[in-house]
Amino acid sequence: MSIGSQAYAVQPLPIANEASDAEMTRPSFSTRLITEELNTAWSINLSPRNELFISERDGTVAVLLASKEIKRYTLPINDMYRKGQGGFLDITFHPNYISNGWIYLSYAAGTDNSNGLKIIRFKLPSEGQDVSLLEDVFMQSDLRATPVHYGGRLVFLDDKSLLVTTGDGFDYREQAQVLSSQMGKILRMSDTGQALQDNPFFIANKPEQQYVFTLGHRNPQALLRTPSELVLSNEHGPDGGDEINIIQAGLNYGWPVITNGKDYSGALITPLKKHEGMQQANHDWTPSIAPSSMIYYDGGRYPSLRKSLIVGSLKFKNIRVLSFNDDLAFNDKQVGQEKVILKDFGHRIRDITVGAEGEILILTDSDPARIFALE
Repeated sequence: MSIGSQAYAVQPLPIANEASDAEMTRPSFSTRLITEELNTAWSINLSPRNELFISERDGTVAVLLASKEIKRYTLPINDMYRKGQGGFLDITFHPNYISNGWIYLSYAAGTDNSNGLKIIRFKLPSEGQDVSLLEDVFMQSDLRATPVHYGGRLVFLDDKSLLVTTGDGFDYREQAQVLSSQMGKILRMSDTGQALQDNPFFIANKPEQQYVFTLGHRNPQALLRTPSELVLSNEHGPDGGDEINIIQAGLNYGWPVITNGKDYSGALITPLKKHEGMQQANHDWTPSIAPSSMIYYDGGRYPSLRKSLIVGSLKFKNIRVLSFNDDLAFNDKQVGQEKVILKDFGHRIRDITVGAEGEILILTDSDPARIFALE
């Protein structure tokens, strides 16, 4: 992805595909249980060393060994906020993880009346299970008094900069349109947490907005980078208006000025579904499916899923497969036909990743949390 000044030119995005127009076919897939020995978890990710890491929301990091044994690590932090949707969130790895060993973790930090998203990085100990080498990377500047809508997804770009999603805090949705607020944004920073001068809204005397990469987000649940360096996210709408978006530096994704969703009470949030200077979603789910994780799959283990976005649904406890050809030029990008697999899975899906043997792994949103392999 180009981050220079020319990258901020607005390019038209394809119009959203309504969920009612989706092709709801159901290929035959099953699952195989890998483990059911996890505490409530939020993220599962395979390291470059083929270690399977899981962030458990109560404040531990679990590693699933080849023997199926789970090894847990305790981090020396005292500011985690666990209520509501808080706790440990996403986990990812420095691009130079093989040589430097840095693991990145997002979590909710603070108190009932003052909490927000925090990012740390740490290294595993050579012996034992107590992590001692840990550094603060970033703390969200504007805090909230609500325990929800943190965002928290982490993705490194090819230039080793870090993208971070932040939610709108639920009661603070107008802040998604305010550049001096870090709510409802995708932020971009260095691997040590500094704002980067080529960010689209960088102004020397405005430190909060220096981090802003995109704005107008509600509660982003997924963030990914494709092999062609395209960045995509998905996010929860209110009652309707769940979205997939192609992310470009400097763009405004509209919330809460435009949305296809309504308030949970049924009240209208906005009369607008389009507005000049704001992006239309590349894919929309109305009614909502409550999307969680999303991966771009182009492996060989599941031929019928190649060149697709694989999206977990918390609400319907199934997986949505959307055709997406990453080889096309930007203006040809289309989120295509939608299929549903694992219709009878029966578990809320929290996260999805690809394992060491190319298998799609599914982490459930439950206590105990479980990991299944797609068969």
